[in-house]
Amino acid sequence: MWRAWCKLLAGFATAMIGFAGVAAHAQVIEPTIYSDGASCPANCDSHVVLHSSRNGTAYASAPSSSRANPSRCVTGQPCRVCFSESDASCIVATYRGSGPPPNKFDFTPAFYEENCAKPSLPEALRRKCDSFQRTLDRRLRGNVYCVASPQHGACRPIIARAEAAKAQDRPLWDACRRDGEAAFNRAHRNEPNKQRSEACAYERRGTGGPNSAGVTWRRLKPAVCQSGSYVGRDGLDCCDSNLMSLGGLDLECTPFLAPR
Repeated sequence: MWRAWCKLLAGFATAMIGFAGVAAHAQVIEPTIYSDGASCPANCDSHVVLHSSRNGTAYASAPSSSRANPSRCVTGQPCRVCFSESDASCIVATYRGSGPPPNKFDFTPAFYEENCAKPSLPEALRRKCDSFQRTLDRRLRGNVYCVASPQHGACRPIIARAEAAKAQDRPLWDACRRDGEAAFNRAHRNEPNKQRSEACAYERRGTGGPNSAGVTWRRLKPAVCQSGSYVGRDGLDCCDSNLMSLGGLDLECTPFLAPR
């Protein structure tokens, strides 16, 4: 599944993890956040996606099994994910399939919204939640998050522009899915800016970046974002009304801030 990680892959060594039990040396997995519209399973409900090499290991396993003898997580079912060798680092989340590099667990904004207020969390997740909350507090100081408050006077033109971008893209999104990506791209062979990739969700020729590391990426297309959510600044994710979307995706969602 194509995700916002395309901008980062050049910077990571994604060595395959072949063990089924706890590794002999310590490993720490980072919780991250993603929200890529129609590409996000189950309408981007509260869930986790992870690298397939992690599934069925001491770091990601069915809760009915032990970490010493782990069974694979099943899509749509609870999955015990552990950020380190310590059992205290584990939490159960709904598993929705494969996703980021092996050193990441990718959670949705809905997952963070559901879990960050809980008093007892694995330390890695607590640090991430606290970081997101600090970002959220900073961004909302003197501002309103328009995706969550679309009727605010200062937000109406911002949301109107975002809706217009979705409306303009929607016929292409619908046609690509109807005709198939290959046929759609052939029909637009002389219009490369209209061609699409990754099940029609992303542009075919990347216009994102370069970032500070010189990496470029393919942008998510506007119509791919679900109702009430909008593609972010860099085309990496969709910004929705969940405040953890702003806290976690940060700069990606800042175009939807307006002065109070």
